[in-house]
Amino acid sequence: MSRFKFLLVATCCCSILFGTQAQAQYTLTVEASTPVAALGTTYRFYVDMNDPTDRMSAIFGNDQAPLEINAPSGAFNSSFNASWSASGINPAFLGFFPDMADDTYATIGLDGPASASTIVGAADPSIVEDSAQPITPFFATDGATTLLANTLTGASYYVLNTAGNGLPDANLRVLVLQITSTGCVNGILNYQVFPLGVGADQVQISMPFDCTGTFGGSTGVAGCMDATACNYDATATTDDGSCLIPTGCDYCSNGTVANGDSDGDGICDNAEIPGCQDPTACNYDPIYTDDAGNCFWAADNGWCDCNGDILDALGVCGGTCASDADGNGVCDDAEILGCMDATACNYDATATQDDGSCAVNDECGV
Repeated sequence: MSRFKFLLVATCCCSILFGTQAQAQYTLTVEASTPVAALGTTYRFYVDMNDPTDRMSAIFGNDQAPLEINAPSGAFNSSFNASWSASGINPAFLGFFPDMADDTYATIGLDGPASASTIVGAADPSIVEDSAQPITPFFATDGATTLLANTLTGASYYVLNTAGNGLPDANLRVLVLQITSTGCVNGILNYQVFPLGVGADQVQISMPFDCTGTFGGSTGVAGCMDATACNYDATATTDDGSCLIPTGCDYCSNGTVANGDSDGDGICDNAEIPGCQDPTACNYDPIYTDDAGNCFWAADNGWCDCNGDILDALGVCGGTCASDADGNGVCDDAEILGCMDATACNYDATATQDDGSCAVNDECGV
């Protein structure tokens, strides 16, 4: 058994446990249209997704989840498609062999070869099957009536999680099968989806179908049933796993989780203390946790310190000297008047401002 098939078998219990919810999320739509050239009706099978990032992974069948397709009136298979999948529908040949467009084929999101697709990262599906019960003849034999995979090994066609065609189209759906027949088709289709592209969260669904329509739709209301969640829906009857519950600083706002720590500093917005956080500023305080942009410095106000002091006439911060008119470094009201000429008879060594009173020698009577 291949590793891929083993994973499908090993996780089958998940589809049983979550089958009701999964079916409500990922329904199957079968649409009918008129064939281009063949007789009957062309049926296209789409898996309906919930989100643009959901990924279609595989169609599968085994002894726990049988894959069964019945086309009692026979399936049309064009002789010009040599492949079991859409990879054999060469668009260059459609003008010459239009019935190729009506061919019965398996696919994951493609209606032709990946090489001709405009989908970025497109890849043709791969297949694994039990050699004792192959499913490829249903897609290669004109008039085939039955596809069945119900052995332990089973069968599966799939794409890797990196394939661009595993993503839904603009209508949030992925084409997984085309059958052209002159009568209705029915059976059980099993498919595996990776919600939001996360393989670890895989969902496996067994969906019965009969002719056309959307199968698996829930009659209940899916939504969040946790009353503590931001998006709690009191009308919901089925919890769809969408509950949004705030943690840490986060909080509820308009039905969603809002960020309660906008600056990411680990302190909730409603617990922040705004103020000046610059240690060089006059109004700095280490208790502030959020910078309010209100820092100021002494120089901003013409001060010489953060106490509001200014320089006095002598350049002393907070000094009391109002004036030093002669610029001698002595405050005017502290000046000592006298003779400052050391050669004069009345020289006064304590004088700080010359008052013009110096006496010369002849005036001393010498």
